[in-house]
Amino acid sequence: MGKSSKDKRDVYYRLAKEEGWRARSAYKLLQIDEDFKIFKGVEKVVDLCAAPGSWSQVLSSKLNSAESNNKAKIVAVDLQEMAPIEGVVQIQGDITKKSTVDQILSHFDGDKADMVISDGAPDGICVLCL
Repeated sequence: MGKSSKDKRDVYYRLAKEEGWRARSAYKLLQIDEDFKIFKGVEKVVDLCAAPGSWSQVLSSKLNSAESNNKAKIVAVDLQEMAPIEGVVQIQGDITKKSTVDQILSHFDGDKADMVISDGAPDGICVLCL
């Protein structure tokens, strides 16, 4: 008999649930920042293909923490609706559409983002990246 899906869940899945992260992928971003300090000086971020929102949670936690003394502008974009995350503007839209790009940029008051992250693999071309 095969293993049930519960048996296949690893330590990071369980740890994410215990610590309140929406997905185990939060630890990928936390590890990247620990190794390379990618959040230093970052104030404006776009999280593409953001659902279920674990990377947006990490961004909010790191960039809007008491010790960072910062109020970053974080915009999360996905085709799917996500539950709200404190400190994160959410846009339900297609990142391959110019209208979605315009909506993202409107949240940065004419400035460009300091960082664009994505943990997704969209089927189309990313207009924001062109």
